Amino acid sequence: MHGISKSLYIIKRVFYVKEHIIYWPSFFKEEYENDKKHNSLESINSCLQDELKLGTITIYFNFISFYANEFVQDLDFFQQLRKPVIPFAELRLQQLTSYIEFNRNSSNFGSLENLIIQLRFNPEDFYVIFRLAFEAAYNKFAVHIPNHPARHLFYSCQVFDPKYIYNGDISQKDIWQYNAIHEFANPPDELLREWGIYCGLGNNEVLGEIELNQYWLNKAIQLPILFKIALEYIWLPVSSCILASDR
Repeated sequence: MHGISKSLYIIKRVFYVKEHIIYWPSFFKEEYENDKKHNSLESINSCLQDELKLGTITIYFNFISFYANEFVQDLDFFQQLRKPVIPFAELRLQQLTSYIEFNRNSSNFGSLENLIIQLRFNPEDFYVIFRLAFEAAYNKFAVHIPNHPARHLFYSCQVFDPKYIYNGDISQKDIWQYNAIHEFANPPDELLREWGIYCGLGNNEVLGEIELNQYWLNKAIQLPILFKIALEYIWLPVSSCILASDR
């Protein structure tokens, strides 16, 4: 997960730069005036005093800052330690897939259009580049995520979110398809009995906001086998699932 943490750090630095780039031209100009023999300062100052180059840099930082928010939110979500995360991992990945696929084919990045026009550029010239950025993200995502060995476990762990079971169709109540959960690969009769009870609870329970850990603790008497399995799996860190699957 070190690569993820590093990526998250870089993106958050971009957020910082985006908010402070308006101060760069004057700052680096002053720095250069105080040290004109410094070649790097000369190059940076020359770039920032060029209106077109500064405008281009500003647009790119705004693009990354705005559209990376989805990635940051997901990365922050997956790295939570105080809440059960894994039952929601599959849904998050599905949403992220849709987000990337939509933007790689988007003809409108309206959130940046006013800025691009204000800086006297043609939006379409940048939209092509934005789509290429999402295309590159999609290609990398497609190589690593859809067929990752941990993906089936993420899919299977959705069953410990009662809303997934209660609000889904009948096919989602087939225990055999969740065999990435070891205990479900060859469930004994008593577990099958509890599974049937669990799947039928949706007819009698009204679910609002659910705290999963407490939900399953409350099922300790009614579903003694299933509750133990659920508590074991809902607290699995996403990182440990990925590392174990990569071995």
